[in-house]
Amino acid sequence: MGLFNSTVLDVAIGLIFVYLLLAILCTAANEWLAAVTETRAKFLKKGIMQLLDGQPTKTDSSPNAFIAQFYKHPMITGMMKDKKEPTYISARTFAAVVTDLFSVGSEAEPAAVDIGKAAEAMPDGEVKKVVMALAQHARRDETSTQEALEGWFNDAMDRVTGWYKRRTQLWTLVVALVLTVVANADTVQIARRLWVDPVLRAAVVEGAKARAEKPPATISVDYKDDADATVGTVTRTDNPGSEVSAQERQLLGQLLGWRGVVQNNNWKDWGERGLGWILTVLALSMGAPFWFDLLNKFMNIRSAGKSPTESAKTPKK
Repeated sequence: MGLFNSTVLDVAIGLIFVYLLLAILCTAANEWLAAVTETRAKFLKKGIMQLLDGQPTKTDSSPNAFIAQFYKHPMITGMMKDKKEPTYISARTFAAVVTDLFSVGSEAEPAAVDIGKAAEAMPDGEVKKVVMALAQHARRDETSTQEALEGWFNDAMDRVTGWYKRRTQLWTLVVALVLTVVANADTVQIARRLWVDPVLRAAVVEGAKARAEKPPATISVDYKDDADATVGTVTRTDNPGSEVSAQERQLLGQLLGWRGVVQNNNWKDWGERGLGWILTVLALSMGAPFWFDLLNKFMNIRSAGKSPTESAKTPKK
C-alpha cells in the first residue's frame, strides 16, 4: 500500500493528535497551578530582590531597606489586591518608583531630578552603584536614565522568565504523569486500538485534520488592568486552537481510560502499561507547539496521497 494513507501513517497521526490534546490540557493545568500557588508573584519578587537588595536608605541602614520601601510605594501598593503582591510590574513603573525613591528629600520634582546626583546622596549600597553607572552610561549614549533603568529591569526579567520556564517544565512532567496515570493514557494501548479499529482510526484522523486547520494552541497571561496586577487574564479562551472541543474529548474518551482493563493483570501486562505511560509522559513533555507542528507535517504527507475514500481507478485501455 505504501506510506501514503496507510494504516501506519494513520496510527502515527492518531498518536500525535492524542499527544497534542493531552499537552494542551497539561498547559492549562500548569496555568491553573501557577495562579493557585501565586508562582508568578513569587518569581517576580525574587527577581526584583536580586536587583534592589543590599541597599540601605537615608532613614534605614538595614540592607533590605530599599526593597521594603519599593513594595510600600503607592505605585506598587496600588497594584495590589487583598494585600497580594503583584504578578506583573512594567519596566516603566519600576523605573519611576526607583527614581522617586532616589529623589526623596530633593526639592525638585522626581521627573526633574538628576538621578545620578541623587544617588550620590544615598548611603553606599549595590543599587547606588548600579544607578550611578547607568546614569553615566546614559549621558555617554545621550539617552535618558529612565530608559537605562527600564533596560536594566527588562534584562533581569529575562532571567526571571528563564527561571519560570524551568519550573514550568518540571511541573509539566508532574502534571503529565498524573494525567497519564489517571486517564490511563497508555501509548501502546492507544496504538493498538487505532490499529485494530478502522472506524475509530478514521474518526481520529478526521479529528486530527480539523485540529490541524485551527490556529496553534497558545496559552498566555495578559495583565490589562494596571490597577490590579495580581490576577492576569488567561487569553487561551480567545483562541479556538487552545481549547479541547467536546468532539475531541469524546475521541479521547474512546482511546483512554480504564474501561475493559482486567484487574488481575500479570506483571507482563503491567510492564507493558508502564512502558506506555513512560512514552506518553515523555511525549507530553515536548509541549503542544511541537506536536501541532508535527501534526501539520504528517497531514501534509497524508494529503499528498490519494483520499482514503477514493477507490482505485481502472487503467484506461
